[in-house]
Amino acid sequence: QVPPCCLPRRASLTRACRFSPRVLADMNVSVLTLGGDVVTTLDVTPSSKLEDFREQLCEAVGPRLGNIAGAADLRPRLFHCGGELLPGLPLIAAGIRAGSPLTVVVTAASRVVSASGDGTARIWNPETGDCLQTLGTVGWEKRATVQDGALRAGREMTSAAFSPDGKLVLSASADCTAKIWSTQSGEIVHTLLGHRRRLRSAAFSPDGALAVTASDDLTAKIWSVESGECLHTLQGHSCGVTSGVFSPDGSLVLTASSDKTAKIWCASSGKCMQTLKGHRWGVISAVFSSDGTLVLTASEDRTAKIWHVESGECLQTLRAQGPQVLSAIFSPDGTRALTTSLNPIAQIWHLESGKCLHTLRGHQNSVHSAVFSPDGQQVITASQDKDAKVWSVETGDCLHTLSGHAGALHSAAFSPEGKLVLTASADHTAKVWCAKTGECLRTLAGHEDKLHSVTFLPH
Repeated sequence: QVPPCCLPRRASLTRACRFSPRVLADMNVSVLTLGGDVVTTLDVTPSSKLEDFREQLCEAVGPRLGNIAGAADLRPRLFHCGGELLPGLPLIAAGIRAGSPLTVVVTAASRVVSASGDGTARIWNPETGDCLQTLGTVGWEKRATVQDGALRAGREMTSAAFSPDGKLVLSASADCTAKIWSTQSGEIVHTLLGHRRRLRSAAFSPDGALAVTASDDLTAKIWSVESGECLHTLQGHSCGVTSGVFSPDGSLVLTASSDKTAKIWCASSGKCMQTLKGHRWGVISAVFSSDGTLVLTASEDRTAKIWHVESGECLQTLRAQGPQVLSAIFSPDGTRALTTSLNPIAQIWHLESGKCLHTLRGHQNSVHSAVFSPDGQQVITASQDKDAKVWSVETGDCLHTLSGHAGALHSAAFSPEGKLVLTASADHTAKVWCAKTGECLRTLAGHEDKLHSVTFLPH
């Protein structure tokens, strides 16, 4: 039975225990369960921050977890007046005074996975900065490709992502393979063999049962995650495939290619359902809208295009500033789009009208990637100028500049609840930032080459 102060993994936040702060000279905080039992007493000051007493709190709550399955992956979170007490925020700034009730909730610990040019992926605890698993071996090897016999760098990881349940990681590499890893043991579960050239991306289906890989060998492949077997080879592009993703319901696969097209495929049969033609240059990426009815493509021809999935019709062309569009994504509610380009700007668009709502200026070099926050209210941009910036979607104003990296940024991501931001850099590190204050909370150091991507464990 779960004790009153603890919640099972990924449960709702309705069951909790209360903290009853009693301020003496400093803040002597008594930790109480819902039943009134004292768990511990924390000696803190009004300027204390969560990280100052996190270890003491975990030690106090830990014994109450007993032998609950997954207890090692649980963590206590503190809430006050409906808001979470975040790292870096002093207690007094959170409005905590004598008699203010605090609530502790035990939930699944956050995890981050990074992919690097050193040939490894690493799993991190973003709250402590600890590396929990290293997937792969640092180093390079020479490998002859089947197609042209050329010697190629062997093990650069181009991407890594968690499975929906967090038990697996899927990585894509320059050695023509993808690998499925166990997050618990760090061991390889399956090596996905069959591509003949470098992999550009790899992604799980929404239910985690399938994976799709995209390669410079002109194909994408759909794989069984359970067996590692290739189920379908998606052939039809005449140039390298730059990206591959599943639709939100997992029934379709979307590929983008340097052949100026994107294609929609049936995931169960491997049949091509639509070819999206209209770009004048290569398509760098393609994504589905959250409801799966639209597709957004980003192209080297300076445009992004919105397409109807069922008909394949181009509904809107977004003519961006800059020599080419590097990325394009939908907002969570599907009413806006966000594009980045080789010049130092990003743009927010109104989908129905195709008008640019805001041009986000402030970077000094090209913007490699940009994403919306989970609630769609903010945007994070990552630039070659070594900085990331947080912007207001409503006003287009820059809220924070995240400075501290020593190399160009290749990607950025919000945590699932939108409280944290991750950045990946050519300086061999990732950094964890507070989205609200812009403060750097942790530096994830250990890779020996540039980082291509960092992603959070999904909820």
